[in-house]
Amino acid sequence: MKYGKIRIEDGYLIFTKHMRINSLPCRDILWAYMRREGNEEEAGRQIITNYLVIVTRRRKRYKFDMTEKEVHECMTLLRVLNPEMAVGFPKGGRVVLQGLPNTRDLGAIAVEDGRHIMPRKLLRSGTLYHMSLMDQVVLKNEYHLSTVIDLRNRMEREQKPDTVLEGVKYYEIPIVDEEALMISRERDILEIIMNLEGDPDEFMIRQYQNFILDQFSVKQYARFLDLLLHQDEGAVLWHCSMGKDRVGVGTALLLCALGVSREDVLADFMKTNACLEGEQEYMIRLMETKTIVDPKIMDRISCFYRVKEEYLEAVFDAIEQHYGTVERFLRRALYLTPKAIEDLREKYLV
Repeated sequence: MKYGKIRIEDGYLIFTKHMRINSLPCRDILWAYMRREGNEEEAGRQIITNYLVIVTRRRKRYKFDMTEKEVHECMTLLRVLNPEMAVGFPKGGRVVLQGLPNTRDLGAIAVEDGRHIMPRKLLRSGTLYHMSLMDQVVLKNEYHLSTVIDLRNRMEREQKPDTVLEGVKYYEIPIVDEEALMISRERDILEIIMNLEGDPDEFMIRQYQNFILDQFSVKQYARFLDLLLHQDEGAVLWHCSMGKDRVGVGTALLLCALGVSREDVLADFMKTNACLEGEQEYMIRLMETKTIVDPKIMDRISCFYRVKEEYLEAVFDAIEQHYGTVERFLRRALYLTPKAIEDLREKYLV
């Protein structure tokens, strides 16, 4: 089959480069996606050029000019020849699942040296308790999920245990002690909302700072990153209850280690709000059925189902106050030596 200036024959992608014919085994392709580039406007309209971008196991990147239709048809055939190949450009986007509203693929997030996080390798999520059968198929067959890291406490795991998938390894790394923080205790969410005293934002900021100031939490985050460093084949998914606080801080630390800019780390953190919007609306309706319409209560609901940049900024402020820089915190507190960070980037960046 011919697509633009390339053709696919007998499991090989064949193209000409520097006056030489190259044959790339389709099995060696890690990632394929479409890229669009716009040129200067001509005659009042913008000229758009479509490319098929191929990333190989040797981390080589090729770009082929073709029509949008050819790109999609070519990627469809490549997926048939190489089912494990990642396709598309999620850029930290939501994984559409039936029972898991806040599961996201960190793939395609750019790092400051120009590389990207490999798609379908790093997944952040909320609880897996409501995972449907179709969700299980998607995570196993499309994302090749091989490892799950549960950041919740024992009580949370007992009340809402993970759905166990065959062939997947499960690790328990509770970020806080059982009685340490209200935010991670398995109490009825209504009780927490009703009894919360003081400003909810100040409460959340204190909890986020404690993730960095509490030595137990820091050591657990170090264990979490070490597991990612030694992950083998397939995708790894980490989760807490809603996938926004403990997961949010852990993901931010990971993205910093991978070389993602502070701006993009915050952008990924804030995507939680769109994912949990439905959950927040459900809780508001539940409160209304109990004739609870107090504006202060509604603000507290927002506090537990949304995030704000100031929460994560408080984490960075605490790190810089006690360690000087994020880089020094990664090295001294999380034991990520320069060699470990290099290995982490080599494993997940292309």
